[in-house]
Amino acid sequence: MSKARILVLGGTGLLGSALVPELKSAGHAVLAPTHAELDMLNCDRVLGCASSFLLRQGYGGQVRNDAIINCAGYNRVDDCERNPGLAFQLNAEAAGNLARAAKELGATLFHLSSDYVFSGEKEGEYVEDDAPGPLSVYGRSKLEGEKLAREFGPELCIVRASWLFGPGGENFISKILAKWKSGATELRVVSDERGRPTYSLDLAQALRLAVERKLTGIYHFCDQGAVSWLELAREVFEILGSGPKLVPISAKAYGLPARRPKNSALATGKIERALALELRHHREALKEYLESMGISRRNS
Repeated sequence: MSKARILVLGGTGLLGSALVPELKSAGHAVLAPTHAELDMLNCDRVLGCASSFLLRQGYGGQVRNDAIINCAGYNRVDDCERNPGLAFQLNAEAAGNLARAAKELGATLFHLSSDYVFSGEKEGEYVEDDAPGPLSVYGRSKLEGEKLAREFGPELCIVRASWLFGPGGENFISKILAKWKSGATELRVVSDERGRPTYSLDLAQALRLAVERKLTGIYHFCDQGAVSWLELAREVFEILGSGPKLVPISAKAYGLPARRPKNSALATGKIERALALELRHHREALKEYLESMGISRRNS
């Protein structure tokens, strides 16, 4: 296997903080500039940064396997409703800039997208070819990012993920644990939205394999097991052996600005076959995550 030179955008975020060590541990050369170091809305700077890193010598006659991985974006779903212009800049325009840079340099772009590109009306799990129908600014901006990236040719891999959790960034699980630790004895949790949680370390491993095998196309990745937010919260506190009272509430009654799909569970058969992966259940990953946070498991 040839070692790759990989430019990672969003390397300090929830996914990026898991991905960069995963890539480096496999021996790949990785550059992960911060937002302050590289403005993805400046196409010339993106091309210049990617060029100076990806075109360095030192392959020793090996087949080149350059890649750009875009983990960055404006992922605060409700804030996107208040700032649609910024959402489309960071989630769509930036993706187009990266795809253009990848094409000009002969690299493959690996672009992270979202389950929120779907409407949630389907009863079963969404496959890659299902028609999108985003309900929110966030979802529409992520779908537009996919479209702009695809305009630059076939050397592209889009990976849609859902309900991301893990160390290195705020997520649903860290939020409910923070509320409980602050003294909350009762938590209202949405019970009528379903999806498949994704552990950041599992997704990072899949992305490394995708780079190494030069995967192209659209794929879905998440861990096994579809749940509601309420069921996921129950699993957290069942593992811990104690917790607050969980009160089910509808998404409408909860009253967040952005509409979410009622069902955003993604089918993962395509990426499992492509990478020869056997995905674990999210509950196993959840236990690992809680242990990594230093929270002892009293009940499994």
